[in-house]
Formats: sequence, C-alpha cells, structure tokens
Amino acid sequence: DVCSSDLAATTMADPPGLGRVSQLACQLLQSSPASATMSSDVGVVGLAVMGSNLALNIADKGFEVAVFNRTYAKTQNFLAQNEGYKNLKGYESMKEFVGALKKPRKVLVLVQAGAATDSTIAQLAEVMEKDDIIVDTGNAHFRDQTKRAEELEKKGLRFLGMGISGGEEGARKGPAFFPGGTLSVWEDIRSIIEAAAAKAEDGRPCATMNGKGGAGSCVKMYHNAGEYAILQIWGEVHAILQGWGVPREEQGRLLEEWKTKQGGEHPHLLGSYMLDITVEVVKAADSTGAGGADDGSALITKTMDMIGSKGTGLWSVQEAMGAGVPAPSLAEAVLARQMSMCRPERLANAKVFRPTAEAPAYSAEELKEMTEDLFWSAALSIIASYAQMFQCLRALDKQFEFGLNLPATIATFRAGCILQGYLLSPMTKAFEKDPNLPSLMNAFDKELTQNFGRFKRCMANVLSKTNAAVPVMAASMNYILTMHSENVPSAQCVALQRDVFGRHGFKRLDKDGDFNAQWKELQ
Repeated sequence: DVCSSDLAATTMADPPGLGRVSQLACQLLQSSPASATMSSDVGVVGLAVMGSNLALNIADKGFEVAVFNRTYAKTQNFLAQNEGYKNLKGYESMKEFVGALKKPRKVLVLVQAGAATDSTIAQLAEVMEKDDIIVDTGNAHFRDQTKRAEELEKKGLRFLGMGISGGEEGARKGPAFFPGGTLSVWEDIRSIIEAAAAKAEDGRPCATMNGKGGAGSCVKMYHNAGEYAILQIWGEVHAILQGWGVPREEQGRLLEEWKTKQGGEHPHLLGSYMLDITVEVVKAADSTGAGGADDGSALITKTMDMIGSKGTGLWSVQEAMGAGVPAPSLAEAVLARQMSMCRPERLANAKVFRPTAEAPAYSAEELKEMTEDLFWSAALSIIASYAQMFQCLRALDKQFEFGLNLPATIATFRAGCILQGYLLSPMTKAFEKDPNLPSLMNAFDKELTQNFGRFKRCMANVLSKTNAAVPVMAASMNYILTMHSENVPSAQCVALQRDVFGRHGFKRLDKDGDFNAQWKELQ
C-alpha cells in the first residue's frame, strides 16, 4: 500500500502535526474515484434490464462490482435505487471504470448487440491492458465472436463470447451462461460466473466453458433455435385444442395437469418453463394493463398473430443447412414466424380462399384419448427438436474445432434458462453414458416404440378435421419417420430423376460405385 508506506515515512521524519496532515490527505485520496484503483472484482457495462439485474446478482454473491453506463445519469439512478449495496460502485468515465478493476480486469458487456457492442469493445480495448478480459454477453453470431476473439487476442487482450439465457428474472436470480473464447479466461472468471449462475437439481452451476472462439455463442444460437421450435410446438398444441373445440379454461386445466403427468418411465415428462408460460398465456384474461379492458375476456384472442425474432434462429438454420445437418423442426419454427409476419398478405389471400373444417362434437371419452395422443405428439416433437439441435452442435463443433463437451453443455440448460425442464436431465445422462450416441432419439427408444402410432394418429386427425397449422409437429413426425427408415422410396425416385435430366448418376444398394442408366429422350 503506497499510501501506508508514505505515511510511515512521514510520521518518522517530519515535524509534529505533519503526519496527521498526511494521514488526512491519504484518506481523501482513498475516497476519490481515481483512488478506487483495482478494488472491484468485476465490471458491468450497460445498466438496462439485463445489466442492472446481473450486477445485483453478482453483488449479492459478495463480489465487489463496478458499473458503467453510456449516460452517467442512469448510473447515478441505479446506485441511488440500490444504495443499500456497499459493494456497488459507479463511474462516469470508461477510464475510471477500468481503473477500478483488479487485474486481470474482467468486464461484462451488456449493451445492445451490433454497433453498440462493437463501440463498447473498442472503447474498452483502448484503456485495458495485456491479459485483461472482455466478455460480450449479447446474442451474436458465433462467426463474429470468433473474429472478435482473434482481433482482441492480437492486442494481448482476452475475450469471451458468453450468451445468457433466463431473461430479466434469470439475470437477477441466476441465469444459464454459455461462455466460449480464449481458453485461459475461464479459470480467471469462473468463480464469479458459477456463483451468479442458476444451480441444477444436483447443485451443479449452469455454466461451463464451451470451447474456443465462438463456441459459447454457437451454443446460445442453438439454445435459441430449440426455444423457437418448442415454443412453436406449444403454440400448435393450443391451436389443435382450439380446433377440437376445447374451451380456454379447459385447455388451461389440461396443460396444468401435463406439468406433472407421467410419461412412460418419466415423471412429469413435459414439466418445463415453456409449458409453465404456455399455461399462463392460455389462462390470461385481458386487462387495462395489457392495453384492453378488465372484462374477463381471453387476452390470447385479442393478440396480434405476428411473432418477432432477433435472428439467432435464422442463423442457426442457415448454419445447419450449410453443414448438411437436417434440422426441419428448427427450420419450420423460423418459417412459422416469418409467415406470421406476412399478415397483410394472409388477410388478402383469405378473401380469395379460406380453408374450412367442420369440427365434430366429441364425447368426453373420445377427447380423453385424443388428448393422450396429443400429449405424446408434443413430447416426441420436443425430443426430435432437441435431437436436431444437438446434431447441429456436434457438426459445427467438428467443423470449427471448438472443443465442445456436449454432456456438460446440455447440463447447463437444466436450470435458469428458457429451455429448463425435466427432459434435460435424462438427456444429459444419455450423453454422459454414451458421448457417441448416434442420436438423442435413441435414448428415448421405448417412448418412440410405444407412442409413435399415437403421434401419427393425432396428426391425421388434425389435418383431416381442423384448420390448425402444425408445421413444427408435422416436420418432427417426418424427421422421426425419415431418420429411422432403412429405405426412403422418395429419395430413390428423386435420385433417378436427377440421372434422367442431368446425367448426375446414382449409387446402387447391391454394389459399390457410381452408375448411369440409359433413358429415352423426353424433350
């Protein structure tokens, strides 16, 4: 401590009273922003919803947290609202903020993805030193994060692209973290991240180092793609129940039961955060707070049928197709959102042709059997969607050499994030038992064998007797059918079609090699 050594020297050599003056000077120096040098364990840039809640979460775990926001007024307001926290410090300039951090400095960036993130990282790079750590938590494409890691490493800095899932509540109480980047960073920041992370039922924190470059952001991209698919599946369940004439109140009761419903050998098979929020959505009444009236009517029937998105689902599908990994459920979830946004076109088309269907009156016994079919249709669709998601991660890990540990990554989804639910535990165990499992679906062979017939029967009923559009469920059924087929007749047909018009050749089942057949001229 420089101040202490200076004070000792002064009190020994200087005239009486001067030591006291020096002591007071040191106290003033220590209370000034500039003298808070290297007192904070971690810094947070960006005090919007996610940044402010994550800062409080980390502070709750006993760490000293420095905060910075582009507008100092917001920093002052945040500190005033949380004046009880003595381990939160705010700074007006980036230089002061960085100067307050212990080496190696660790900064979590929670600003809007894109230009704002680039600008923030550039400002940090100007004032940070060798081996300091920048952590971008935004929804970024993993290719961009790989580039950022390489650029910052050339400057002597270290980088993590670390997706966060859990929203506002997760950030405050404990989210799931998906870090990836400079491998040496993890041990320096691990204690902070694991303390702030959600904890699974076995006590393990929902955070693991996923690998180098953009590995963490790649995992977050496919987390979001899985989220797109499963949210859409639950939306399709609602549409099917509505097509069967099941009232909203009864839908809510049924879905509430499904939270704890036994599915084969699995207790509460479908229990999950996404089912929880679906129940809330189906039950929700309109209100003045939602822009309507407190009249008890259903909010869902007054909601515009347009689904926004931020790009991660689309990126995931594009990467999957480029890597040659079939992911039809993930793709259809993206397409469903895109079609929902074409509302003007849909309204114009409906004036020309509107599909009709007469929903028959079902007995209680018939509905009981139909909803059992629907339960298994949802379950198998969700399992198929997860299977596609994990196959994509495997392929991209191989292509980009991330160094992904798939069982450890899946384990981080078990709490704190949007995907959290019962199924993540048996999925984690399946890959821990056999990391080379050909497909996740193989771990649910009993469920498939016993209930795929119900899935097909449900889809037949929906297509023939309702107007419910079920793109993800239908894609999931076709994925299961195709990926468990020893022979695909349609593929045989198309392979020969290509040989007819383009002489592209084909392979045979009965011998090796490439072949062409002799075809008559058709043009």
